[in-house]
Amino acid sequence: MTNMQNNTDENFNEDFERLLKQFVSEKYKDVKLDDMQTEDDEDPFLEDEDEDVDEDEDEDVDEYEAEDDTPTEKADDICTDSPLPGDVIEQNQNVRVKVEILRPIDNPQEELQKLVGCGNIKKRMDELVALTAYNRMLHEQFPELKQHRVSLHSLFLGNPGTGKTTVCKIFGALLHEAGALSKGHVVVCDRGTFIGTLWGDEERAMKQVVEMAQGGVMMIDEAYLLNGKNENDPGKIIVQLLMNLLADESQRDIAVVLCGYKEPMNELLETNPGLLSRFPNRFEFADFSVDELLEITSRRIEEYSYRFTVKAWQKYTDMIALAFSARDTETWGNARFIANQLERIYIQHATRCVKQPPKNHNDLLLITPEDIVPIEMPRRKNRIGFGV
Repeated sequence: MTNMQNNTDENFNEDFERLLKQFVSEKYKDVKLDDMQTEDDEDPFLEDEDEDVDEDEDEDVDEYEAEDDTPTEKADDICTDSPLPGDVIEQNQNVRVKVEILRPIDNPQEELQKLVGCGNIKKRMDELVALTAYNRMLHEQFPELKQHRVSLHSLFLGNPGTGKTTVCKIFGALLHEAGALSKGHVVVCDRGTFIGTLWGDEERAMKQVVEMAQGGVMMIDEAYLLNGKNENDPGKIIVQLLMNLLADESQRDIAVVLCGYKEPMNELLETNPGLLSRFPNRFEFADFSVDELLEITSRRIEEYSYRFTVKAWQKYTDMIALAFSARDTETWGNARFIANQLERIYIQHATRCVKQPPKNHNDLLLITPEDIVPIEMPRRKNRIGFGV
């Protein structure tokens, strides 16, 4: 009985001491020991701290310290480590719209230089990013000096498949590296993202999208569709809300990019002169040449380790050249056209290999002339199919 009593007392004392330590450490967690002690005083809990605190308590302390204001990661890592916003907005209680959010890419400068063609795009973007980085350096060294005013808002003009979305991702990541944007992600939206069914939906949608895009790029695809012909078209409300955003000096941690066909976009800017002055950065994406389309093809097939026979490549190049010469600029898909055509070739190749398995396993990745299916090109009035 005496032994049991002693054990109980010892357990009680240990529990009491542990709880007392926990209370004191939390009660005075913001007070330095030097402020509580004189040179002759000793903290009665420091001597046995390592012995009495178990592993679980150490883990709790680490978790608490991680929640403190002390940064736990470098600023350069924010684009990959920090959580991105949710991808759904609520226009009203009954309508929710999904928004595409693109995470920043790694090594944006390397990815920019790897792009096929786009010579003027690369040069202009390098200049803009350099000016932004210089502004940051100048502010760090001479904070009292007036800085250059650099607008990040840009126009991406060109046909589908010319790389506007890809360059937009690179753009956001480059601006993040230059210190102009805190995250570098891209929020992709269009007219349907904003236009709702109830009064005030447009304002609610714009506010939520802007919040999503903070620290990154708000990309409005086919922005010319906001230029409604009707005076009461809700697209005009979006344009006005956009103007208000661009005029707000507090909105500096965001870049707005308007994308679309060149001519309709010019009409939008002419109809709304205030927009033109807000978008000083103009990037024009030209259609890819035949040689550039073939370079894109080579890079895509290398990703999957495919190889063309000499005759298959000749047949393919002749078809691409013929398709390019007969293209309709309003429906021509550029790199998208190549991607779609290669997909059809992959399917034809897979079907052939399943029906007649190659004797050599290396031939499973060999594209032959019979895998090159005829090209079907979309036209405004009809479709034309042709083969070589």
